[in-house]
Amino acid sequence: MTMACFLLTALRRNYLFKKIIDMQTNKIENAKLEMVDKFVRYTNMNIFLTGKAGTGKTTFLRGLAENPTKRMVILAPTGVAAINAGGQTIHSFFQLEFGPQIPDDAVIAGGADIMRRSAVQYQKFSAQKLKIIRSLELLVIDEISMVRADLLDAVDAMMRRVRRNDKPFGGVQVLMIGDIHQLAPVAKQEEWALLQDYYKSVYFFDSHVLTKTPYCCIELEHIYRQEDRQFIDILNKVRNNRLDTESLNILNSHYHPDFEPDEDAGYITLMTHNRQVDEINESKLNALKTKPLKFTAKVFGNFPETSYPTKFELELKIGAQVMFVKNDPSPEKAYFNGKIGRIVGYDKDDGLEVKCGDEVIEVNLVTWQNFEYNINEETKEIEEKEVGSFTQIPLKLAWAITIHKSQGLTFDKLILDASLAFAHGQIYVALSRCTSLEGLVLRAKLSQSGLFNDLTINQFVETLPLREPNEEQFEYNKKLYESQMLFELIDFLDLESDLNGLRKVVFTHKRTFEDDLREKISSKGQKFHEEVVEVSEKFKRQIGGILKDNFQIDNNLQLQERIKKGCSYFLDKVTELDEIAELNVEIESKDIKTEFKNAMELLKSDLYVKKACLVSCQMGFEIKKYLKTKNREIVEAEGLSKKKPKREKKEKKKREPKSESDLSATIERTKALIEEGLSIDDIAERRSMARSTIEQHVAELVLKGYADAKDFMSEEHYENIVEYFTETQDPSLGAARDVLGEEYSWGELRIVLNEMKRSF
Repeated sequence: MTMACFLLTALRRNYLFKKIIDMQTNKIENAKLEMVDKFVRYTNMNIFLTGKAGTGKTTFLRGLAENPTKRMVILAPTGVAAINAGGQTIHSFFQLEFGPQIPDDAVIAGGADIMRRSAVQYQKFSAQKLKIIRSLELLVIDEISMVRADLLDAVDAMMRRVRRNDKPFGGVQVLMIGDIHQLAPVAKQEEWALLQDYYKSVYFFDSHVLTKTPYCCIELEHIYRQEDRQFIDILNKVRNNRLDTESLNILNSHYHPDFEPDEDAGYITLMTHNRQVDEINESKLNALKTKPLKFTAKVFGNFPETSYPTKFELELKIGAQVMFVKNDPSPEKAYFNGKIGRIVGYDKDDGLEVKCGDEVIEVNLVTWQNFEYNINEETKEIEEKEVGSFTQIPLKLAWAITIHKSQGLTFDKLILDASLAFAHGQIYVALSRCTSLEGLVLRAKLSQSGLFNDLTINQFVETLPLREPNEEQFEYNKKLYESQMLFELIDFLDLESDLNGLRKVVFTHKRTFEDDLREKISSKGQKFHEEVVEVSEKFKRQIGGILKDNFQIDNNLQLQERIKKGCSYFLDKVTELDEIAELNVEIESKDIKTEFKNAMELLKSDLYVKKACLVSCQMGFEIKKYLKTKNREIVEAEGLSKKKPKREKKEKKKREPKSESDLSATIERTKALIEEGLSIDDIAERRSMARSTIEQHVAELVLKGYADAKDFMSEEHYENIVEYFTETQDPSLGAARDVLGEEYSWGELRIVLNEMKRSF
C-alpha cells in the first residue's frame, strides 16, 4: 500500500469514527431532552436542566414555549433575559421588592414587621394574577444561575400562600434552566450581611425550598457552538476550575496586547465593566468622520428601561461596527442576535445597510414586545398579553460589549480583556462565546487565580450525577403523579377546613349570629365529616389496595368502576353543602361582615371546583381531563368570587374636571413632609407608598424649583450624575445607569436630570 493510500484510508477511518461518535452523542443528547420532556409532560417532579454553554438549553425552552404541555409561565431574573425568553421577570410577576428577602421560617421568628410586609405583598395581587397562580401547573425559571437563594424562597412562599397549599412551590412543578458555571447571582456586601445568618451561600441550590425538596438534574453535554475538540476540552477545564498548565499556555498563546484588527475583520471585544466598554465604543465612534445618524425609540405601554435591548437614543455612523440585538423576524432570517457587521450605507426610505462578511443586509425598525400573563376569559387558558413595546433599530455599537451582556451569544472572532474579572463564571462565559481558538485574541493573559474557584459550586456539581434520572425513576414519578391527582380528587379535607373556618367566625361572634344559624352550620359540619371525610379515608384505602395489585389507571376496569361509584356518592353528599354556601346573612359590623364574607367565598370557591371535578370523573378518571377541568374551574371560581352583586343603576352626576391644585395634591403632601425634614424612605413609610413613587414626586418638585436635588443623595452621587449628563448630553436614564452602575437608583438619575432641565 502506498503512503498516499495509507493516509487516505486513515482519513476515511477517522472521518467515519467521528461520524459514529457524533451519531452516538446526538442519540444520547436527544434521549436526555426526551427525558426532560417526559418529566415535564407526565410528572410533577421539579427539574434542573443544565449544561455547558451552547448545548441547546435555550432551544429546548423555545420549543417548550411554542408547544406547551401544561399551564405554564416563563420567568427570568433580569429584564433582558425575560424579554429574550418571552416571559416576565420574577420580581414583576410576583410583585416582589428588590433587595434581600427574609425566608419564611425566619419571618415567624423575626416579628410582625416582616410578616406584615409579606401580607401586604400578597394583598397586591389582582384577580387576574390570582387566577393565573392558582391554576398554574408549570413554572419555568430561565437563567437560574443568576437567581439568589432568598429570591427562590420568596417565590416558594408566595406560591404557597396564594395557592393555599403548603407543598413546595404550592404544588406547582418547577423547571429551572441554566448553567451554574456561568454568571452568578449578585449580592452586595450589605445584602449578604442580612442573609448570611439564613443561607450557606447566595446560590439558588442553597435555598431552603430546594434543600428540602426532591428534584432531578439533567445535564446536556454535547456542544453545538464549537467543533474544535481541543477548544472544547479547554473550555470544560475552565468551566470545572481544572485548567492545567498546558491548557493555560495554549490559551495564553493567543495573547496579543497590541492587536488591532482590520476594520472589516468583524472582531468584538468583551470586557468586564460597562465603563470600559463605553470608552471603547465612544472613542471608536468619535474617530469616524461620517455624519451621526440618530434614531429615537418609540415606547408604548409598559416597557421598563431596564429591559431596553438597545439605547433609547441610538447614535450610529456609517463605518460603525455594530451587533444585531434581535433575530430577524422576517421570513428571510437575514440576521440573528449577536451577528456582527459594519454600517455601509443609510437611506431614509430603505433604512441602514449593514455588511456582514460579503453580505449586505437592509435593516429597518423592529419591535420588541413586553408580555404579561393573563387569563383568556373564553378559553380560561393562560396566555401572554402584550402590555408594552419598544421599537428601534435592532443594533448596538459593538466594538466592545460586557461579558454579562454576551451571555447566550455566539461570535466567530473575539478579543477578550478579562484583566478586571471579579466574579465566578465570567471568564468561562467569555471564552465560550467564541466558536474556535483561531478566532480568539487575548488582550490580557489569563491566570489560574482569575478563574475564581468556588468550592460551593464544585461541591454542588459533584452531586449532579446522583440526581440524573433514568427510565425506571420516570415510570415511578409518572405513577406517583397520577396517583396523587387521583387521591386529590377524592380528598375533602380542604372543604372541611373551609367549613371549620366558617364555623369559627360564627361561634367567635355569637352575639351577631342567631342560634339557628350556628346550629345549622355545626350540624352540617358534623354530617360532612362523618359521611364524606371519614368515608373518603376508607375509600382511599380501597383504591390504594387496587393500585397495589395493578398499578394501572386508564385500563384498570376494577379501579375505574370504583371511581365512578365513588364520584356519584361524593357528588351527592358534597352538593348538600350548597345550602350553607347560599346563606345570605345581614351583618351590621363591617369587620365581622368581612370575616364572614371571606370565609364564605373560600367555601364557595372550593365547593364549586370540587363539584366540577367529581362531575368530570363520573365516567372514569383520566388525568388530562381532570387537570383541565380543575384548572379551568379554579379560574371560573376565582371570577365568581370577585363578582359584585348587581345594584340599581343611579343616574351619574357629571364630575367637574380636576383643577391643577387637585391633580398635584399628592405631590403637595410629599412637599409638606419634605419641609418637615423627612427623608424619602421616611415619607414612603409614612404614606404607605413605594419609594419609587415618592422619588417621582421629588423629581417633579425639583423640576418646578420647590426642592434641590443635592438634598436627596450623597454629594458623590450628585456630582457624578451631573458630570455624566453634562459630558454625554444623553438624557437616557438607561444609558446613564449602564455607565454609572446599579448603585445609582433610577430616582436619583431622574431627580438630577430634572434639576439640570430646570437650570437650562
